[in-house]
Amino acid sequence: MPIRTAHEYINSLKDDRAIYVDGERIKDVTKDYRFIGAAETMAALLQMQHEPNFLEILTYTSPMTGDKVGMSHIQPKSKEDIKARGDAMKIWMDATCGMLGRSPDYKNVMVAAWAAAAKVFDRESFDGSNNIQQFYEYVRENDSMMTHVLVNPQFDRSKPAHLQESEIVAQIVKETDAGMVVRGARMVATLCALANEIVVMPAAVTWQTSDVHKTTDYAFGFAIPTSTPGLKFICRPPVAHSDAASPMDGPLSLRFDESDGIAIFDDVLVPWERVFLFRDKEAESVIRGQTGAGPHALHQSVVRAASKAEFMMALALAIAHSTKIDEHNHVQVMLAETISIAEFARTCRIGAEAEAHETPFGTFAPAMRHISLWQNMFWKFYNRQCEIINTLGAGGLVGVPSFAELAGEVRSDVEKYFQAINADSPKRIKLNRLAYDAALSSFGGRQRLYEQYYSGDPMRTQSLMFRLYPKDEHIQRVHDMLDDLEGRQNPNWPDKEGGPAFERTWD
Repeated sequence: MPIRTAHEYINSLKDDRAIYVDGERIKDVTKDYRFIGAAETMAALLQMQHEPNFLEILTYTSPMTGDKVGMSHIQPKSKEDIKARGDAMKIWMDATCGMLGRSPDYKNVMVAAWAAAAKVFDRESFDGSNNIQQFYEYVRENDSMMTHVLVNPQFDRSKPAHLQESEIVAQIVKETDAGMVVRGARMVATLCALANEIVVMPAAVTWQTSDVHKTTDYAFGFAIPTSTPGLKFICRPPVAHSDAASPMDGPLSLRFDESDGIAIFDDVLVPWERVFLFRDKEAESVIRGQTGAGPHALHQSVVRAASKAEFMMALALAIAHSTKIDEHNHVQVMLAETISIAEFARTCRIGAEAEAHETPFGTFAPAMRHISLWQNMFWKFYNRQCEIINTLGAGGLVGVPSFAELAGEVRSDVEKYFQAINADSPKRIKLNRLAYDAALSSFGGRQRLYEQYYSGDPMRTQSLMFRLYPKDEHIQRVHDMLDDLEGRQNPNWPDKEGGPAFERTWD
């Protein structure tokens, strides 16, 4: 099956999956007002793959069938492949203003990397190498949309899961001829209501016990359809203003609220052919270290960040221009800051792709050096862009009326009193509603929190960058310089006629 159309994707969600939100089970996520906006957006992304202007950028030829498949599934064999994949990601991210952290390409690149490193899944406890390869081929050829869960529920964060008495953490409770049975919960399943498959990989744990059986109850990796019996998702309430008088009051949130949920496994049977890791004490290190998948997933995130920062920059420029406050020096300083942030994100992407390197698996991966820079800094920069937009909009964001007022009884007043020097009332209201949605609304708040914790605790991420950075060569540079200067001291210093403080190097 080649790349799917929008209609094919929408129809694939009509499978009686167990999605709960606001105290009720959703019968059809494609028609429910809390999910329909994001569902339509995801469908539109898949449909773009069929458009003549994008076909050659968003797809490549399947090595198995010869059909066109999504570019995000490619296992890059060169720097050029890395850049081509980045170019494809950028089209989707520009189309969504960089607001979708779990667009289809995110999980696609990760599964492709795992499959390229399939031999790593051949473990003493279980050989999942063939399973991960077959799963990769399945999602590639079927253009499947995936979600994933990596994090244990926040019950007692002072202890690893296997040392807690609680049974809420997802764990193996039984083994049968057909597969393993899993009970418990995992979070955070972003896009769970709109995905075809859920990928469940090891949570970050620290093995601190000799009780192997109990410990390895939590050590597994697998993938199953989101409609699997016994699997349910409890989603947070929507951050979109779903009862807004006009859709223009939520131009971002009504389209890009991808939803988040907790996955609950009520004695779910996972077939052996869908198991990748089984009772493996090193399962977490396999996924996070040995496969080398991290830089690939984060490549998508760097591209997304570039699109997002560019959009927020454009929004800040538009707001300032509407009232001509961009003629003031202090405003120009803030606008220059938003431009710098956008260029920072773009540069991180360029560097990661330009310094891509070959992996032990015969594929190429983007350079983690530039990705780590993005990881550690972008969430702070994004918060700053939101602050600048709020500052520039000020009372105009707080007091902006619904776009529906332009069709109401006070239309004439709205047209008169909400205009700006460079924007009539309809244009200014649309602009300020957009800014409110981006930086002030619950949707905007979720975006800020997402960026901060997207790749884990920022403190741990920064600590990891410190630990992995090649520090010794830089430290040695300082000492070498000092040793050189010590050796070239002028013995006659500070004799005014005795020459420079240090002997010349050019005589």
